[in-house]
Amino acid sequence: MSTTTLTQRRDQMVGMLTPLFSRMVGHASFSLPADINNRSRVLVVDSGDLTELLFFAPVLNHLKRRFPGMRVTVLVREGNGELIRTLEPINEMISYQPEHLSFFSSTYFALLRRIKTRGFDVVFLLGHEFSFARSLVALMTKARLRIGFQQTFTYPFVNCEIRNARDVQYEAPRSLAYLSVLGMTPGDSIPAWKLPEADVRWATQMIHFRHPNKETLLIAVDPGMGKGKHRLVETALAHVASEVARRQGAKLVLLSNNLDAKGLLRFKSLLKGSVIDIEPRNVKEALALLSRASLVLAGNTDYFHFAVSMRLPTIGFFTRFDAANWFPKSAPWVQIIQGVRGQQVSVDEVCSKIDTLLHLTKR
Repeated sequence: MSTTTLTQRRDQMVGMLTPLFSRMVGHASFSLPADINNRSRVLVVDSGDLTELLFFAPVLNHLKRRFPGMRVTVLVREGNGELIRTLEPINEMISYQPEHLSFFSSTYFALLRRIKTRGFDVVFLLGHEFSFARSLVALMTKARLRIGFQQTFTYPFVNCEIRNARDVQYEAPRSLAYLSVLGMTPGDSIPAWKLPEADVRWATQMIHFRHPNKETLLIAVDPGMGKGKHRLVETALAHVASEVARRQGAKLVLLSNNLDAKGLLRFKSLLKGSVIDIEPRNVKEALALLSRASLVLAGNTDYFHFAVSMRLPTIGFFTRFDAANWFPKSAPWVQIIQGVRGQQVSVDEVCSKIDTLLHLTKR
């Protein structure tokens, strides 16, 4: 059975059950911004996407600074929890395995019962694509205020809908719409996500032991799958990374959060350069290592967007499947090369862009 057919059947089922869901949750009214305050119990339901947690972090930072008594719980995919532990506003984390968010899993119904009894006042439902399992979690809280982006099915799962803007925006500033619907205008002072200093020191030490010469560039390479579910051909990216390292006299470090150990080992065998042998144990350690890079080469991956947020000189190898909302805007430390099928990536073009980035950022 095709994915399209499964989606159609899901939509038909949800459409038939929507009246029942509406009766379950009732029609309690809400008031903005009064219903989010210093006493609020807030649940954040993640989408499973690490980058969306990065983009949502400034929203949480702003809310927690404005309402220090607010209690925040995050439902987060196992593995991404290491990032959550770096966020100061988080009071509690509930982690799950992706296979547990299924009606065929007893763990899912145990989660719904647990969520239902917690007395949440506000729910933020992250993501732009409809997920019945996650949407039902938001609904079962019976929170007075449930905020999320417009999707295939919005009500009754979400009762405060964020309409998708007509103009194409990069996803990072677009996430600030969660604050806009609450009547808040944080402006430029909004605190972004920041890696803890202890993790930065750890990464600095790890790299120093293997790469003591500070004058040598360290290039982080992420060969993982992009947001468009495609990536640059491995041999092409390996060739480009190897040649860039040779011309720059640089060292390479491999990082990816969606390519398994076997895939990384295969990619490493294609490289013709000096690769620093560091295997981070989790996302937090990988991000700490990423923060120490002089240059980042990656597709439209999670670590690409973290590099953008860290203002690291970054070359993004995008495919024709990567939508415009993933292109960073007004970021002079980033250069995007969008490949054309059948056309070879020019190493000279990549090196020229790198020279420009390194000159602008003086790294």
